[in-house]
Amino acid sequence: MRKLNKVLVLGTGYWANFQIPAWQSIGVEVSGVWNRSADKAVKAAEKFKIKNVYATLEEAFASPFDVADIITGAEIHEKLVIMAAAAGKPVICQKPMADSLSECENMVKVCENSGVWYAVHENFRYQPPIMAVKKHLDFVGKPVYAHIQLKSPDREIIAKQPALLELDNLCLRDMGPHIFDVARFYFGEAESIYTRSATAYPDLNKKDSALSILNMKSGIPVFCQLSQDFMYKVFIKGENGTLTLGDDHKIILSNAERTEIIGTDKWERLEYIPDDDWLIHGGHVFAAIPACLSALKNSFESSADAETSGRDNLETMKLMFAAIKSAEEGRVVKLDERF
Repeated sequence: MRKLNKVLVLGTGYWANFQIPAWQSIGVEVSGVWNRSADKAVKAAEKFKIKNVYATLEEAFASPFDVADIITGAEIHEKLVIMAAAAGKPVICQKPMADSLSECENMVKVCENSGVWYAVHENFRYQPPIMAVKKHLDFVGKPVYAHIQLKSPDREIIAKQPALLELDNLCLRDMGPHIFDVARFYFGEAESIYTRSATAYPDLNKKDSALSILNMKSGIPVFCQLSQDFMYKVFIKGENGTLTLGDDHKIILSNAERTEIIGTDKWERLEYIPDDDWLIHGGHVFAAIPACLSALKNSFESSADAETSGRDNLETMKLMFAAIKSAEEGRVVKLDERF
């Protein structure tokens, strides 16, 4: 078995402040960092006691490491993944995979042609409540329909990450990958999508909310809602009963015979997360980061494709870009279209 002992981090922005210590918490050394703004790389190295700061990408890729972890904006993901593949280095990149579907497809193709292990850091499926729902899906029997609701950026989140305001179709590009990956995690692949987007904060002039109807290949409709406020996160109606995941992280299983309540808020307070970030995002969000990294590490070390491999995440990206096209054109978009 190969080992993942050292990771090279490319990008030291907001989420790197949580991902770097998450790597360290699972016993992986961050061997060096690079950032487009060199001073940010230096600050991150000092904060997390990282030995090496690289001034150029060429210097970074020539250094000794096992996997490159790209935590930059999506606009340079393709460039960095291609550089990793050219160097023969396994690579992970943040969601969304890239800014266009053609870029996503090229990244997957280049890595596969180079024989390079490639995964996407898509961690929402690793949140303890989301995983608990998956564990209890059998309770409802054959699904009839489902409703998934996740939080779209509100004013507090945008204040922490002002770069979000630079995105067109803000909520779909930021949270679309997460909600569509969760839908796929539960119900498999979709064949079409219809999306309408909306603006909750008119002064920001951004599409910060959206509702998508996914027609899954299994025939069931899945409603995916991105909004700032909601009463529950998941509701699944099945032939044998219902499953509800509340905003309080409790699962309610109910059928004609019984109702059972299951708590899923089983995560530790991570001391490396500042209090204000913990309150804004929640422990379930931060618990998913080391859980995802552990899963990626295990896949890499066993030379297996990650659950969220580049090839797998390409299906999530197709849904995101199809949702954007649907919202812009006001029509149902089939997943076998080009967009």
